[in-house]
Amino acid sequence: MHHLPGPDPIIPKICNYPGSFATDQPIARVLANVLANAKKCSSIYLDTLQSMGGGTIYNESNHAQGLARSHVLSNNQIYFFLSYSEIGARGTLSQYSYAGPLDGSHVVETSPLQVAPMQHGLLKIDEEHPSDLEFLPDINYVDAGYLFVTEEFQRHRLVVYRWTPGQPLEKHGHISHGFSHDNNSNGTGPNFVFLDRVGDRYYLGVASQHWGWGILFSAECQALFPTCKQGEMKLSAFQPVSALDIAPFPPKTWPPPIMPPADAQGIFPFPTFSDGLPSQVKLVLDSTGEWYLLAFRSDPDDKTLAVDYVDVYPVQFNPFKISGRISINHVTFVAGDTSFASTGTHYVEPFGRFLVSCSYRWAKDDLPNPGQAGYVTRVDECPSF
Repeated sequence: MHHLPGPDPIIPKICNYPGSFATDQPIARVLANVLANAKKCSSIYLDTLQSMGGGTIYNESNHAQGLARSHVLSNNQIYFFLSYSEIGARGTLSQYSYAGPLDGSHVVETSPLQVAPMQHGLLKIDEEHPSDLEFLPDINYVDAGYLFVTEEFQRHRLVVYRWTPGQPLEKHGHISHGFSHDNNSNGTGPNFVFLDRVGDRYYLGVASQHWGWGILFSAECQALFPTCKQGEMKLSAFQPVSALDIAPFPPKTWPPPIMPPADAQGIFPFPTFSDGLPSQVKLVLDSTGEWYLLAFRSDPDDKTLAVDYVDVYPVQFNPFKISGRISINHVTFVAGDTSFASTGTHYVEPFGRFLVSCSYRWAKDDLPNPGQAGYVTRVDECPSF
């Protein structure tokens, strides 16, 4: 007897939802270790353009504002991303491929410094001041991801770009619910973004120090990546959380400088940063299972040779709340003009090592061999061990 072939066996679809790794120690110890291991900081160059340099009144009004980096790709490369303001013109986003030596995910300093070439030139956008950046790897940590960018001055929204190595950034969509330019935001939009996976949900915060508040969005992992395929993140899955998902506001933090629209959802109080404005803020999970918001700032906040600090704010979910600052942590970078006055971000490796990074405010012509590249931006990356 001949048997007809049956249906192909169903192979379970594996979806590894991207998110941060926890640090190997409590956050206080991790940040103390960054300072103690300052001699282990490494520097590289991003091959930026002369137009991104300082030295004139016009260029000094413009500056690098946001820094982000990718995970280590299958070819052992890392990509860095930079947002740059162009006051009175169009701001830019740029990407750089680092193919130099690595210690795990940490860049290794060479002599002369490794130069990461710019890929696909400057992407000019319809916003003069793109601010904070957040990078999220694509599903299953493939060689791809998404870049979240706050547009602060004109567009007043969060824009998301798809990224694949060897390809220009491609706009994937945007979120403007609750903080568009017509909501009495006094001409200023969101300048901070933070995003991470907490259990089976993603939480996305978009906030502004101009307002004193932010909006929290949430999406189930499966809803955000319904097809489990590269490049198909469903941005509409992010929806503002309900008022029940936000902890009651402490009286001392309300009312804010600018009241949110009456119909806005997901509103939460945002820190006022009395000691100076951070360049960027990011979520981190430590070894104890606690979440924190890290604020990367300099004192004074507009001087590249200033003293750098990482401020720590406890964060809870269900209901969501950012508590008051619990610590101020001094960090030291390699001598020079790299500083949180320009940019500030971090990355946690799978085994828990914490890496903190910053960059020049402007591109500089400081290469020993001018033929190696044009104007460059130095990036410093410091490990916790």
